[in-house]
Amino acid sequence: MIRWNLPGYDIVFTTRLGGVSRGPYASLNLGRHTGDDELNVDENRSRACAVVGADPARLAHNRQIHSATVREAVPGAHDAGGDGLATGEPGLPVLALAADCLPIALARTGTAPGSGTSTGTSTEPRLVVLHAGWRGLLAGIVEAGVRALGPGPAAAMIGPAIGPCCYAVGADVSDRFDVDLTNAGKLDLWSAAERRLTAAGIAAVERLDLCTACHPDLFFSHRRDEGVTGRQGVIGVIA
Repeated sequence: MIRWNLPGYDIVFTTRLGGVSRGPYASLNLGRHTGDDELNVDENRSRACAVVGADPARLAHNRQIHSATVREAVPGAHDAGGDGLATGEPGLPVLALAADCLPIALARTGTAPGSGTSTGTSTEPRLVVLHAGWRGLLAGIVEAGVRALGPGPAAAMIGPAIGPCCYAVGADVSDRFDVDLTNAGKLDLWSAAERRLTAAGIAAVERLDLCTACHPDLFFSHRRDEGVTGRQGVIGVIA
């Protein structure tokens, strides 16, 4: 797993390593409705929760639908349609899944100026996780995530996703993005997300720039594996 070292939070981007699933879902598949044994998925999710010190019974995630819907996380809830979860509750684990789309984490950081003191006061911690493909980016999932985070200093991390080396798209998709984001018919989702995060007011944006399609040893990839594959993602808690 790949940890985002952010004070006050425990956030990791998972790989496919360290689980119990087999075959095309080997081994840390976090996604149900993939053809994998649900008992294996439950064990894998428990292992991911253990890495961030969270109770798997409280894990919240969405039924992802390529939307701009960000919901306030409810412990144990997982059936509501949406592509983002927000929480200010310490210890409540939130999960966003991906298998080529972008897993993104956003968090409040630092101090808030203008609060009546010369140095400002600490902001309340708040965490948002997003699932963003090209449809979600165009629908406004990033902007919705920033709104759900609320005002104050914030940072974001863009996790592993299909890269500009591999993400071939047609003109019906590429024409909806800035022209320089497509090169030789391949779309740069990483940069598209970074631009939207920056435009929405997130000054500190980090990127892992790891292509899921290029690394079959580390990541599931819907395109590379022709749909028969697992899901990795981003899971996090407020410490």
